[in-house]
Amino acid sequence: MLNFFYSLILATIFSCTGGSSKMLLPEKVSPDIYDILLENEDVKILKVSFPPGVGDNMHDHYPFSFYVIDGGKLQVTLPDGKVNEMEAGDGFSGHNEKGVRHKVKNVGEEAVNIILVEHKNLESEKLLEIQKSLAPENVSPEIYRVLFENDKIKAVEATFPAGKSDLMHEHGAYAAYIIKGGKVQMINPDGSSVERNFPDGATAYSSNVQRHQVKNIGDSDIMVFMVEYK
Repeated sequence: MLNFFYSLILATIFSCTGGSSKMLLPEKVSPDIYDILLENEDVKILKVSFPPGVGDNMHDHYPFSFYVIDGGKLQVTLPDGKVNEMEAGDGFSGHNEKGVRHKVKNVGEEAVNIILVEHKNLESEKLLEIQKSLAPENVSPEIYRVLFENDKIKAVEATFPAGKSDLMHEHGAYAAYIIKGGKVQMINPDGSSVERNFPDGATAYSSNVQRHQVKNIGDSDIMVFMVEYK
């Protein structure tokens, strides 16, 4: 609960209500900081990397969800000149429902790496219904941890220990980032299956409801950050 409220505070600090007739895309104004991993008409997944002492230029974001891979101390400057500082630890996450303009600097001593999932059409996107009884966090709560949730999205951290499997479950449309990859067996409702290798940093997007079961058949734990559209 404390993590949830701190996420709201951090999202507010990162926000600004100032408007703009043209977006300053972060990957355009600071290409050395922002790397697009996946983009389509609905989402944009970015890897954000701040070396110590390095900042980006003033830029805009669509509504976004974030996950801190490597945390640190950040300084955020808003267009009106207001400056805030905060500590964001490893695994910290949050969500911002409005477009924002700001610039960010790493004022700590360690590199900071963040995954951003920007929602380009959140208000107009067709949301998909799933069976709540088959939601992954309901059938396999030891693997799926809900980080935050509202009426449109649900952000989840999934951790699969080596050799472990979840139960058959459903996802709505989703965007995902593989924090720690590995080898999995994907099992379909009809019993058929396929094996896949997911490297660290891989991304995925699905626009449809999916039902499946996942087993970690590798030798190391697998971790995934997923934003699901409800």
